[in-house]
Amino acid sequence: MKPLVELTITIHLLTGEPIVFKIDAEFEKLKNAATRIESSLNSNYVGVELDEKLIIIPTHNIQTIEISPAPFDLIAHVITDAKPAS
Repeated sequence: MKPLVELTITIHLLTGEPIVFKIDAEFEKLKNAATRIESSLNSNYVGVELDEKLIIIPTHNIQTIEISPAPFDLIAHVITDAKPAS
């Protein structure tokens, strides 16, 4: 059995409360997480199966998406090793 990594994904919406959920991902799924989200953002919606419900979020309603820990393979146009300014 492959080890699982717990990911926390937070989808911040333009209005309303953020949608926060956790998934257990195998290494291959974690490796491709950023690419899969980038692909979703190029479509009209992001779908999340959560608590036996399917939630469809129109991409025009998404402000930001956070993935923690960050995926191993990042999408293009990502600044790496950034630190908060003091």
